[in-house]
Amino acid sequence: MLDGLIDVHSHHYPDSYLAACRRPDSGLEHYVRDDGRLVVVQDGAVAAAVPQPLPPMDHRLALMDEAAVDIQVLSVSAPNVFRLPASRRLSLTRDLNDELDDLTGASGGRLRFFANLPLPDIDASLAELDRVLRRPRVVGVMLCTTVDRRTLDDPLLAPLWEELARREAVVFVHPTTACCTEGLRDFALSLALDFLAETTNAVGRLLYSGALERYRGIRWIFTHLGGTVPFVFHRFDNYAGQFPECRRHITAKPSAQLRELFFDTVSTHPAAMRCAFETLPVSQFVFGTDYPHVPGALGVFVETLEAAGLSPDDLARVRRHNAAALLGLGGRVSR
Repeated sequence: MLDGLIDVHSHHYPDSYLAACRRPDSGLEHYVRDDGRLVVVQDGAVAAAVPQPLPPMDHRLALMDEAAVDIQVLSVSAPNVFRLPASRRLSLTRDLNDELDDLTGASGGRLRFFANLPLPDIDASLAELDRVLRRPRVVGVMLCTTVDRRTLDDPLLAPLWEELARREAVVFVHPTTACCTEGLRDFALSLALDFLAETTNAVGRLLYSGALERYRGIRWIFTHLGGTVPFVFHRFDNYAGQFPECRRHITAKPSAQLRELFFDTVSTHPAAMRCAFETLPVSQFVFGTDYPHVPGALGVFVETLEAAGLSPDDLARVRRHNAAALLGLGGRVSR
């Protein structure tokens, strides 16, 4: 019998965060969609569509029970705090982390969370990292594919990567709007399709810049099957062979480095999942649901995973065991 699933990709948005996004001086725009979702717009492109009101915690736990999800890891998704005014970013980040700590603490062991950092302020982020990473319900940190229009290989972030590597921390990388949103502002293209490209580009920049090799202690999780990484896998090696700038900062083949990253299974397309599992080691996949963004319950993500054709042993690894080892989570939580 399989143990309950561990869901590494689920979200929660405290009222303080949504209020900060709605403020006229937030640097963001917002509107309410016909279905009641709060749509947050960054640089003219859709960055988030948050159900309103958010389902209460007892509803979340009931859905987890229905889908046999044992543990969920919460995170504050895009656009997070990185483009909010610097004068409020640190205090809001601290409040978010404290509220998530209280919330997960009251869950009977069912919830954990990825901590937020007040980037791009490096000193403040290192201080907040030191304050929260030792807390037992924190299993890593949450970052977006860009930070205040900076890509993740930006030299500004080097001190943060050094510290995270020293701590052998888990870094959960979620897509957000691109550094340039030209061409992505219509049809909600940023959220609908470009999020996958942003993840792919973030992986490519971290790889070719040498960051993945320099900071090997970091254990990276990239969302949504890694964007398009499984589908363009061969191109990473091909272009390292063709362009000197793609191999100048690395010693290991790109394909070898990609096989050391972790990816979550947020997809409802079994064929895409089969491609991912055939391309990358099953040991590098962890289950996710993107709750509460996808309408309906959590079961569709379980069903998609089960339809991908894994052996019972590999299915158990993706459902639970890979995440349990990666995040330091123990046995089954009693309900």
